[in-house]
Amino acid sequence: MSGISPKKNPLPYLGDDLVWKILTKADPKTVGRCRTLNKSWNFRLNTPYFVKQNWAEQKGQNINVIVGVGNPPADENSQWFIRADVNDGVHSQLNLPIVINQLGFYSLIGSDHGVLCIKLSQGGLNSSLLIWNPLTGMMKYVFDESKKHYRHHVSVFAFGYLYDSMEYRIVHVFKRHYIHRTLGWSLYCSFENDWCDSGSFTSDVQKLGPKSIIVDGIVYWIGWEGTNFTEPSLIISFSMIQRQFFESIIPIDARSTYHSLTNLHDGVGFISYRNIGFSREVIVWEITHDGQDKLNWDKRIRVTGLGIPYNPSMFIGKDIISIMECRSRFGGSNDADRTDLLLSRLKWNGARREHLMHRTWQQNVHVKSMTMHSESLYIV
Repeated sequence: MSGISPKKNPLPYLGDDLVWKILTKADPKTVGRCRTLNKSWNFRLNTPYFVKQNWAEQKGQNINVIVGVGNPPADENSQWFIRADVNDGVHSQLNLPIVINQLGFYSLIGSDHGVLCIKLSQGGLNSSLLIWNPLTGMMKYVFDESKKHYRHHVSVFAFGYLYDSMEYRIVHVFKRHYIHRTLGWSLYCSFENDWCDSGSFTSDVQKLGPKSIIVDGIVYWIGWEGTNFTEPSLIISFSMIQRQFFESIIPIDARSTYHSLTNLHDGVGFISYRNIGFSREVIVWEITHDGQDKLNWDKRIRVTGLGIPYNPSMFIGKDIISIMECRSRFGGSNDADRTDLLLSRLKWNGARREHLMHRTWQQNVHVKSMTMHSESLYIV
């Protein structure tokens, strides 16, 4: 009896339509593994139609926060980026795929569809842009357009995919002096694998915030006019499809000493935070296009008695994801063992704080700088 092989029941045949319906509900990691099976699956799972369906099914799931902390440490084994799951708080390290020496630097430009765009240098001003997918390990270098504008007063990037497509673009906006009324721009297209277009836009904006939000192929920045940089006055938007700039005035009651852009209800949210006497107030506005070149402002959320720290934040449902950096009284920017990094989720409806991650930088992690940048928090 031992030599008789067990009876095997053949698996029922699954039609292609049923297989694709199953895969559209699969998480990104499963889809990525299936793409490596053969050329046919790789082609089918990369089509814009499948990407659109999979994105719609996975919308609101597998949400992660990527934390990028200051400049890279000298220790090559240190954690440079940390990815934390919004739901359970589980976090994992994202070490850069290349080694950056002590003379180099890096900064996170943005992330979308699980792909990161990083500006880095191995030393001096010889910088480049790295497009990196931590899931597949694939990466590509792109020429850094900002090298042409090192002495410019404004030089900001934005990175993101076009809506329902596999094409991503990088936008670089620059301005040489405050007094100039012209913003220059360059556009990188992944399909053409090059910086494919450039132009200019006339505006009185003096400064653009480093953090951008991309929704439906439109990039949004916060802008300032004049010399008052405490309260923003404009929202600057750029259509990556039409390749045109638009600007909209921020309402007076939406301006404050603290402000940030966030993803909100599949759109763009503008966060303002202010002190009112002994109380604190957070107001979130939803920004929508009117189909032309103007923005509509709707007050969506107003919370009192709950403050958020002066660092990046975003709203996911009824939660505020925030980062807090704590140092001892005598600690400095190079203080490795007295600096704590706290990633938490604020339940604004219940005024509760739930810690997703609490990390203390130990002596074996040599940190050059612990400054939190405004572009350090992203949804993937």
